[in-house]
Amino acid sequence: MTVNPLVIWAPVFAMMALVLVVAYLTFRERVRQFKALRVHPQKVSTRSEFAAALKDTRCADNFSNLFETPVMFYVACTGLYVTQTVSIGALVLACLYVLLRVGHSVVHCGRNVVFTRFKLFAASMLVLLGLWLVWGLTLLHVI
Repeated sequence: MTVNPLVIWAPVFAMMALVLVVAYLTFRERVRQFKALRVHPQKVSTRSEFAAALKDTRCADNFSNLFETPVMFYVACTGLYVTQTVSIGALVLACLYVLLRVGHSVVHCGRNVVFTRFKLFAASMLVLLGLWLVWGLTLLHVI
């Protein structure tokens, strides 16, 4: 059952909100560390110099993560919208993906319990695969 295709943008905007929150946290943490460690920003102009000089790169690492596999989420949502094949199932999967990525970011920027973070990542990847399968099968008129 298809729904109004515009609803697929709700999880996309939620994902963008997550990116903006993590960007802010990254900026705040970098400024704090630059001041505390008295590091001039030019001394850490590359990612490797940054990681070596600063003690905490959790938020920066998470910010980078938000431009890796989530790209496939944006493509799927855009594709669902363009092909007018947004279903309730696809919408639920898109929302679940965003919730799992929020959880992943909370863990990554917080206590950074690696096994918990990995479980959230793995679950988000399975949901993303499901989203792509639903879209593909809908395009093929299988579902």
